[in-house]
Amino acid sequence: MDRRASLAVLFGKKEKQSTFKQKSASTAAVVTNTFNPYTGTWGMEQAAHLLRRTTFGPTYAQIKQAATDGLDATISLLFQNQPLPDPPIYYDFENDPNAALGETWVDAIFLPNIQGLRGARRRSLFGWTFKQIRESGVNITEKMTLFWHNHFVVASTNVPNRQYRYITFLRENALGNFKDLAKGITVDSAMLQYLNGTQNSKNAPNENYSRELLELFTIGKGELVGPGDYTNYTEDDVVELARALTGWYITVFKVKGYGILIYFRENRQVAIYAL
Repeated sequence: MDRRASLAVLFGKKEKQSTFKQKSASTAAVVTNTFNPYTGTWGMEQAAHLLRRTTFGPTYAQIKQAATDGLDATISLLFQNQPLPDPPIYYDFENDPNAALGETWVDAIFLPNIQGLRGARRRSLFGWTFKQIRESGVNITEKMTLFWHNHFVVASTNVPNRQYRYITFLRENALGNFKDLAKGITVDSAMLQYLNGTQNSKNAPNENYSRELLELFTIGKGELVGPGDYTNYTEDDVVELARALTGWYITVFKVKGYGILIYFRENRQVAIYAL
């Protein structure tokens, strides 16, 4: 069940069923949600609860409007598609030869030797991020962007352009397909750097990302059934997944500054054969 359907069922819309195919099953297994449909009243208290859980700091006027509009209309508004916001700009830095004050820097060459440039871009990015949160209104996109930020977590990188692309990817996929989100974040430059994806080669497979992908990002461990083995995956799964993900690489090239290129090098990948 997707997030929209879950909210709808929780707050009283018709219960739905979904199906999925098991890898070795000839028939689809039926999965029934575990939420009890909401059958109570809909008013200010319920509207306030819903908006506090799905938005940031809803105002009295927004809560009152949601109570008036009704549950269905409020859920539709929460999940309404939003355009990507304009990128962050410089608001207090004038020493970047590739982006002037008041212009965006997200596609400008990063010049690490210019004093204050990295800090200025970070301030711009952080201020821009909080601006999206503050102005998000009655919509769940920013809440889900922050949710995925906490789920597919990366540490702060030295290149703010990379941080911007990471956050933008999460925002673009905040309400999308989880499989697409997991695949895309696997080759995001910030994630490749953070969990050693660029160090994962056929001669020295690095299991850092494959372990996190299974344990924290997707299926979870389950119960311990043996040394390093759990009900949901085994230590061999971690090792083989690391081998399957070898070959991704980031290069930093200098053209009047520094740019970043993510690419796949076949000579760094383990040969994977279907048996």
